[in-house]
Amino acid sequence: MILRIDHVGVVTGDLAAAGIGLGLMDMENTYADDVNAYGVATSFWQCPGDTTSIELVAPVRPDAAVHGHLARLGPGLNHVAFEVDDIDADLLALQDRGAVLVDEKPCQGGRPGLRVAFAHLGPATGLLVELVDYGNRA
Repeated sequence: MILRIDHVGVVTGDLAAAGIGLGLMDMENTYADDVNAYGVATSFWQCPGDTTSIELVAPVRPDAAVHGHLARLGPGLNHVAFEVDDIDADLLALQDRGAVLVDEKPCQGGRPGLRVAFAHLGPATGLLVELVDYGNRA
């Protein structure tokens, strides 16, 4: 079950410049990762007092998950992440509805206990959905 929107992902070719733009809107950089298993560098930005984030994503390897998106469409929204309470069940439900899973099973996220998974909603939307399970609920 979807609990809330966790973050939206924006692809950019220049993390520093995009970060400057978000800083001009009084957003604060709360987390950064130089490169992860998906071949991208990321930084998370939040408005003070809000838990919803904007994740800036920049490909750093040619096989990066978002490299093709940047080459085809240019900078812009590429995914919406939803916090869920049962990532395995939600992945099955998405798959049953026609979504194409990027990974066979959820991957370990950048923080302890965090699991993430991606699914394409189809060519009509061009949107990648990320499910985030913090694993902190009983």
